[in-house]
Amino acid sequence: MATPVQVVDRPDLLDLMLDDLASAPPAFKPTNYWSVYERRFVPELRDRGLADFRRRRGTVLTSFGASDYRPRGAYLDLSRSRVFGNRVTQHLPGWTRLLARVSDLFNRDGLSPVAFDVYECGLRELQESAFRLTQLYGEQAGARPLDSIELSCAGNPEDVFDVAGRPYTMRALYYYMRYAYCCQFVDFDKIELMAELGSGVGRQIEIIRKLHPRIRILAFDIAPQLYVCSQFLCANFPDAVIGYETTRTYGALPDLPAGAVAICASWLFPLLRDQRVDLFWNAVSFQEMEPDVVANYLSYVAPAADAVYLQERMEGQDLSRREGEPGVLRPTTLDGYRRGLPNHTLIDMSPCLRPLGTLPHHRDSFWRRS
Repeated sequence: MATPVQVVDRPDLLDLMLDDLASAPPAFKPTNYWSVYERRFVPELRDRGLADFRRRRGTVLTSFGASDYRPRGAYLDLSRSRVFGNRVTQHLPGWTRLLARVSDLFNRDGLSPVAFDVYECGLRELQESAFRLTQLYGEQAGARPLDSIELSCAGNPEDVFDVAGRPYTMRALYYYMRYAYCCQFVDFDKIELMAELGSGVGRQIEIIRKLHPRIRILAFDIAPQLYVCSQFLCANFPDAVIGYETTRTYGALPDLPAGAVAICASWLFPLLRDQRVDLFWNAVSFQEMEPDVVANYLSYVAPAADAVYLQERMEGQDLSRREGEPGVLRPTTLDGYRRGLPNHTLIDMSPCLRPLGTLPHHRDSFWRRS
């Protein structure tokens, strides 16, 4: 199994991204959904950094899929307590880290040796079943084999299991299934340029880049998510990543070398203007924006992209009770995507599959230029 790798902290880079975002056009800034998380996200990054971020509990990083937990039974999480984890205590220096450590002390060694052995055996069988089902799905979709790559342990994920000496996580299997779904409709060997908006921690890019190392990829996101993505991808592809310090100066998209991964702020999205993008990718991201914001992004996607993959709640994300509280102010629905992609045909929409089930309320969809 691969040795865990820590992701390097770059507080100077985080500050640069946040400063640039503050002066970005409003259409490319975080919407209500992410503004709520940002109030917790930035203090946590400043206080705790990125050490062990993929196994950290009681963290806002779970909001964009950055965590890989081992399944557990009842778990005491003091950060969710109204007494210990309220809005006041969250701002105390070091308090969040202390709560995580105390929670782990309470939960450590909670099972008897016999119960622990039974648990480990059952978990291993579950992981192997999930791997085989995911592998079979990929084979049927014509995807590159799952067992042909070794997935990253950067960020020290907790939920790691090995198959033939190679590490995987359950969440990584889910990201592979997204890729395999698209393989039914597009030949990744023919893709030269791919753009992803809402790249999160960058694990979808990791999988596609490892399976198809010559694809040029543009990773767009808002700060501070883009900061985590940048550091994670630098840990995986140190010689391929074009960093934010470089891309922030782009007035036009240069001719990127094969296999390059460019870290781009959301306000750089107009770089797609006059570009030919073989595949545009957005998973569980547009649904977190208001319709006018999505329409703005799609106004660049529609003329540029030959194919589009969307994984969204097509009936819309949960509504916020009021501005500044969790949820969206207005839902983006399937009709909004149709209006934003007037020259594309929806060629498939299916329930979103995970290794051992489906993602409730979400749909995979693939669109092709008419």
